[in-house]
Amino acid sequence: MLWVGLWVESFFVKIASRHTGRENLALRANICCMSDHHIQLLMLVVQALALAGLTIYCVETFRMRRAAQQQVKSSMDQLESYSKPCITFWSELRQGDDVILQMHGATGNLVARPDGGSYVMHNLGNGLALNLRYYITRNNPQLDQDPNRWRYVPTVPATAKVTLVETLGHYNQEHEATFEYESIGGRKYRSTITLNHHVITSYRFEEIKT
Repeated sequence: MLWVGLWVESFFVKIASRHTGRENLALRANICCMSDHHIQLLMLVVQALALAGLTIYCVETFRMRRAAQQQVKSSMDQLESYSKPCITFWSELRQGDDVILQMHGATGNLVARPDGGSYVMHNLGNGLALNLRYYITRNNPQLDQDPNRWRYVPTVPATAKVTLVETLGHYNQEHEATFEYESIGGRKYRSTITLNHHVITSYRFEEIKT
């Protein structure tokens, strides 16, 4: 803090050098009579101003960084929307009478469309689905909780259809299919489809937060 006191003294000395005679002597006398209390008070004011300036700088820097992060996230979200996969079952419209009568207690107007008697996975999204794994429940606790129940498909291109090994004949009651996969941007998604007698009664699409 010594430098502040020296700077203050030199400042007043410069002022005093501009005066001559009695004014000069009087001014020098006032400077010499300046107490330590006044110097400490001035130093405190300088420190307070410096702290205020530093605080304002930190706040503005934080705001700029926050705005930049939000802009980057917005750009990444927009880019992801152009390459986001979306997996479901290949399906077709159900017979009108079956929809109205809700045959087998199933409510819905879409029914899974088979290929050679097997379920067909369909990527409705704009992007490639990577590292896809899935399983379909069979209302059998032993099978549904088996850690090896997951099946794996490396890639499913956008708009592509992939025939699965599961046949519709083994799933006549209410069951659920779960698909988990990644986009080319590294984000993870999950599709959960509920079916009753092959009728799609519920569909849920969500991003898996990590």
